[in-house]
Amino acid sequence: MTSTTHNDTKQAVQSFWLLGLLNNAPWVLMLACATNISSGGVALVFLANQAPGLLTKLTAPCWFHKVSYRTRMKMASLAMGVACFLVGCGGLFNDEMSSTEGDDGEENNDQSDDNNTTRAQLGLMLELLGVSFTSFQCSLGEASLLALAGKFDSSLLPQLSSSSASGSLSLDSYSAVDNDNSGRLESHNYDEGLFSHEEYPEHNNTHANDDDDEQSTSEGILMKSEKQQRKCITAFSSGTGCAGIVGYAYKSLLSELFGWGLSTIVWSAILFAVAYYRTFCAGLYEMDIRLEEAQTRLDNERCASSAEAEELNGTAAAAAEQRSSLEMVTQPQDEEGNDSPTLLPQLSSELTNTTTKSVHHMTACERFQTVLSLWPYTIPLFFVYMTEYMMQAGVWPAIGFPVTSASARGQFYHYANWTYQVGVFVSRSSGNMFTVSLTMLWVMPMLQLVNLCLFWLISVHHFWYDYSLLIMCFVVGLLGGGVYVQGYNRINADMPKELREFALSSASVADSVGILVADISSLFIQSCIYQRNGIDGAVVNCPL
Repeated sequence: MTSTTHNDTKQAVQSFWLLGLLNNAPWVLMLACATNISSGGVALVFLANQAPGLLTKLTAPCWFHKVSYRTRMKMASLAMGVACFLVGCGGLFNDEMSSTEGDDGEENNDQSDDNNTTRAQLGLMLELLGVSFTSFQCSLGEASLLALAGKFDSSLLPQLSSSSASGSLSLDSYSAVDNDNSGRLESHNYDEGLFSHEEYPEHNNTHANDDDDEQSTSEGILMKSEKQQRKCITAFSSGTGCAGIVGYAYKSLLSELFGWGLSTIVWSAILFAVAYYRTFCAGLYEMDIRLEEAQTRLDNERCASSAEAEELNGTAAAAAEQRSSLEMVTQPQDEEGNDSPTLLPQLSSELTNTTTKSVHHMTACERFQTVLSLWPYTIPLFFVYMTEYMMQAGVWPAIGFPVTSASARGQFYHYANWTYQVGVFVSRSSGNMFTVSLTMLWVMPMLQLVNLCLFWLISVHHFWYDYSLLIMCFVVGLLGGGVYVQGYNRINADMPKELREFALSSASVADSVGILVADISSLFIQSCIYQRNGIDGAVVNCPL
């Protein structure tokens, strides 16, 4: 790999990591400031920080393909800045209200109370509106950057390595993990599921010796591309995992060490918006344009070479038959039981009618069917987020040593979330280290359900009741982050190339739905645990 190639790859990976951090840090910051925004209605903050983002992801398949990445990132950056400005203004209203309390005489008490109530309501409205902009920004940025990371991994970065790819092959891929027949791997040195002979029928001609050499070179390039397919998605996932730590640390550092108030803290975060858009433009946008132009030139050269080869190899009918065979790379298993070139035959069958056309030319019904066909990935994402946020919002706030102490419960909740965020960061950074099968992707959410049941039993029966529980909080973070990075990497590896960006942005709705379901369910989970432990203060009544 040349120095330029190495630098470009390094720049892309670093940019995606930093964008993941900057994309999610304001979202986490708003959650960290929830009690400052509305001490008596934290649920309102959580709802405002989730609902607009969910709506954005739900509608993404209808309009993302019509709006460029640069425009979407402009929208996200602007929304981030507006969010911080509005929350800061709302906090300023509350600060002014607090400073005027007790300054008025008794004759003006009624009028003062009315003014304070009006100011409080206006401040809360501005703060919640700002939090809603943060939700929109985070979801728009996440869905867009996941899709762009998939594009870099599967289309752009392989260009950088293909010219220097060697014949050494690697089986470190999802294809190899999913292939149960090791004999086939040993005989072909690559997985037939994704890169099979059927995908390259032009290799099967009378020039056997020359084609064997070309095929060997092609295999090396393909396997090199597959090896590199996880770098950008993993970098973005790692950055989002680190955002959880940075967001809470940012608020704690500025409030406790420097004594800053809510307004000053969130106004300072406007710098995140500037860095966010600047990182995208300098780190990714220019590289994307340059590599796209290089790919266009390469495609034109290949078309010219292919035309010359067709003239030398036979008649126009033979050339037409060859082109027809090249278009069959995404077809599912045939009636005679021949191996399908796709990694997931059942998924390929559902996408047969759409993979041969661009997302721009798909009907709304076809896009909806494509989104539904992502269920092998979205169900694990939904389930793991639902269970871990039930623990975060429902069970952990009801654990403390002793449980009857509100300060003890708050302390455990604080440490549990910090430990959880560390686990998320570690696992989301591991996408380049190993791969998991689709079966294991479904097993991990089941293990998360076991963790939920374990914490529920502990919160009620107190049979393991000390700070060593933080070990399990770390495990919860590992499982949640693992499903996130492995799930999106699998989508990028398994889906047909022309649908990868669309699939990555559309699948991101699963975690938002899981969080929303968990937030609602957690109100009742916490209430029931409070009831079993004789604690007052639950917002709703336990239905059990």
